[in-house]
Amino acid sequence: MAPQKSKILVVLEGKLGMVRREVEKVLQGLKREITTREAALGALKADYARGLDLLRGKVTPKAAAPAPKRTKKRARAINWKAVFNALPARFGVKTLTGHPVAGRKSKAHLYAVVARWKKDGMIKTDGKGGYQKAGAKPAPPKKARRKVTPKAAPKPAPKPAPQPQTETP
Repeated sequence: MAPQKSKILVVLEGKLGMVRREVEKVLQGLKREITTREAALGALKADYARGLDLLRGKVTPKAAAPAPKRTKKRARAINWKAVFNALPARFGVKTLTGHPVAGRKSKAHLYAVVARWKKDGMIKTDGKGGYQKAGAKPAPPKKARRKVTPKAAPKPAPKPAPQPQTETP
């Protein structure tokens, strides 16, 4: 007969297993960090050695050191149809720069997008320096307001001419 493990030992082994897994995760993260920093340190040491050689006049043409690996992820593509649909009927590039997604792009990129929309007939130029969606009705022209001029203060009545005084006896 095989000896039976007590319930306490089974529980402890389960908890120790969880702790071991967590410690292994932490150690793997530290190992990655060490590898990254060692690579950066190696690049710094190489730059230092080249600087010393340059300072001492021992410049030898060597192949450039390989660029460090990029770990930055690529940005997601922008859904320009959704951006277009989110715009008002009349807009300008300033409106596009204020958009939460499109506003991250440079103005040159935004002008290229606007030019593409214009070429595709999605928008047309507005007379006021902006753009208008092609399917949208033009905004009704604003009625010209009449200038209200303040009324001039009434002129004071002319003073009566002084009457010659006559003496009475």
